[in-house]
Amino acid sequence: MAVILHLSDLHLLASPREQEVIFDELVLALQHVRDHSSSPVGLLAITGDVFDSAAVDVDMATHRFADLHREMCLALGHAVPTVIVPGNHDRRRNGLFGPHRVELFNKLREVLATKAWVHGCNTPFLSAIVPPSYHGLPLWIVAYDSTYLPRGLVSAGGALRQEDLLYAAAQVAGKEPDWPVLFLLHHHLVPTPLTDLGPVEIDHAPFVVRWGVQRVLPELIAHADREELTMTALGAGTAISTLHTLGRSVLALHGHKHYATARMLEGMSEGHGDVLLVSAASAGLAQRWNDYSASDSARLWPSFNVIELEGDALAIDTLSFAWKEEGSARRARRALVRARRKGSQWQIEPLRQVNIEDDGPRLILNAARCRLQESTTHSGRWDYTCEREVKKAPEIPLHRYVEPVEGLSDGKGVVNGHGAPTSLPLQVHLELGGKTQYRVLGGVLRTLPEAKRVHGDRFSPFAYVPLLNRYYSELAQLTVRGLGDAAIDAFASATDLGTGLENPVPIQRGAEPGEIFVAAHGCAPRTLLRIYWRLDRN
Repeated sequence: MAVILHLSDLHLLASPREQEVIFDELVLALQHVRDHSSSPVGLLAITGDVFDSAAVDVDMATHRFADLHREMCLALGHAVPTVIVPGNHDRRRNGLFGPHRVELFNKLREVLATKAWVHGCNTPFLSAIVPPSYHGLPLWIVAYDSTYLPRGLVSAGGALRQEDLLYAAAQVAGKEPDWPVLFLLHHHLVPTPLTDLGPVEIDHAPFVVRWGVQRVLPELIAHADREELTMTALGAGTAISTLHTLGRSVLALHGHKHYATARMLEGMSEGHGDVLLVSAASAGLAQRWNDYSASDSARLWPSFNVIELEGDALAIDTLSFAWKEEGSARRARRALVRARRKGSQWQIEPLRQVNIEDDGPRLILNAARCRLQESTTHSGRWDYTCEREVKKAPEIPLHRYVEPVEGLSDGKGVVNGHGAPTSLPLQVHLELGGKTQYRVLGGVLRTLPEAKRVHGDRFSPFAYVPLLNRYYSELAQLTVRGLGDAAIDAFASATDLGTGLENPVPIQRGAEPGEIFVAAHGCAPRTLLRIYWRLDRN
């Protein structure tokens, strides 16, 4: 069995103090894979953003990664063949601002020497075949540098050039043995869920830069302040078509957007192969679950993907690990892909068991009951009172549950009616086994004019209230009362915060007039429930 670990977006030096704990837990998680795998790990594939910025001390950064790589190999029990491709953060300052820099990865190749295959040091040539003699796996491995941007001052995107793809294809197509192709790059070829509408993150940039990107550019170019316009790989459509023409089953691994996702693109012509796209989340960051979330409490766990190829059977899982407390050894392993190779095709097998391993707390009930009223402090908004109830089994070792309550930036909140209202996000300590009440003032939109005033011309005509289900719950239930006519065509969703996949779920009607709720039985951890409704025109 071939075992491949796919890591991406380590963002080394992004937050050194926090990353000390994250990388310690990463090493422990790698050791966990070694201890529970029937075969040794045969390849480490690292798909870019090794560093958080190209504008760092090159010697210090590369030697720090060399130390981390050594620790990872020690955890895995041997010097694992490693292939590293660059990301936009390895080439540009903060991953966004030019010019294009090559010094960091050139130094990385020098420091790692024979310990890793460091790609991206031969520009303007962008593709290379990793010699089978280096990795010893039954795969044709193509490494691609998607970060080459020789001009342009601002972009986190990349490019795929047809000639470089054809160069790699010529060394693979029609050759024996008939192995699948492993295609490694940083940028995504298909937009990823939850992130494809997010704004460009430039919180730490100078005010003039932030003003220009967030205010001026959208007036000149529609959606210019949105990540998907500046983070994509130019030529992705052509690249996918060329990968189909290899006539082999292709497994394309990438990172960039910090969510573990999978897509299958079938070849449509005789002789064409299927392309299975799989991304890894960040293995070095515990990031906010979306670009608008301000709370530390609701951040995502770092993770990496475990790929097992046994004969024609392919299994890909995402292994997430806790990061807040050193040595906690809390992990969650979730199935991402099950497939079987048949010639140039991938036959996808539906996932029947998603949660393979999760040693976190288990709840009996996680409920939020919200009652909305027209705001007394903000015209065109809702105030709401929420009753939270969390029940756990007596033997479950959970002693503290902090709920981050978010809303519009100028909204306020108060817990149990005590004290003066404070700014959002509100940190609410829930009473386990009992009920906790808090009130949010002006935190939710009610009318279209107010939405336009707050968000500008690109406002959404819908609003929502959420329930973040942090742990496995036998029942997670979100209830909304007081919507009036807006409850008639309200709708709901459940979002997997590990993959970004948002699924519609049915709304149910309660006993009270206008009461609606959504109930998720056997609700997976890190699931976000939301009830949406249309905004009033007046």
